[in-house]
Amino acid sequence: MHCVPTATALVLGSRQSGDILNQFSIDEHGLEVVRRRSGGGAVLVDPEDSVWVDIEVGVDDPRYLADPIAMMATVGQWWMTALRALGCCPPDIWQYEGAMECDAGGDLLCFAGRAHGELLVGHSKLVGLSQRRTRDGARVQGQIHFEDPTDVLLGALKAPPAVIVRRPALIEPRCRDIVASELHAALVTAVR
Repeated sequence: MHCVPTATALVLGSRQSGDILNQFSIDEHGLEVVRRRSGGGAVLVDPEDSVWVDIEVGVDDPRYLADPIAMMATVGQWWMTALRALGCCPPDIWQYEGAMECDAGGDLLCFAGRAHGELLVGHSKLVGLSQRRTRDGARVQGQIHFEDPTDVLLGALKAPPAVIVRRPALIEPRCRDIVASELHAALVTAVR
């Protein structure tokens, strides 16, 4: 499912409280605040500056993996395959394997941490993933940024982290239009 937002929104992770937000800043930036059912930190969804894609895999689908960690790794591989097919995969991209790391503000901001299966460039996250599982299957949400949302997100918090926050990796400007218009189709092909 390719979700196209109609407005910029700050999306809280399932375990985050709205109490962490600075309402004045939220109003000043005209942000909608919504909550996703999957865990992780807050993200900024912007119809112009990011792409958000939900991949749903039903339990009866042969691509479904009962192990959540394996499902995350597989979806991350699909993203990498799609970016390579578009010619928009950074040469130094790599897939993180291991336990969730929430150093440097990652408990508050999704892209500042890292989880198994996510795609990184250097130490910065390029493709963030989160997963929600039900008895019907898995939904893995992924996001990639064209512009750095860090300052807007930090300004939306009542108490920003005291540490320097890891910023996301960004898609190269030459790839912005390609990824914005063709990523969904490339992911569909990669998933087949």
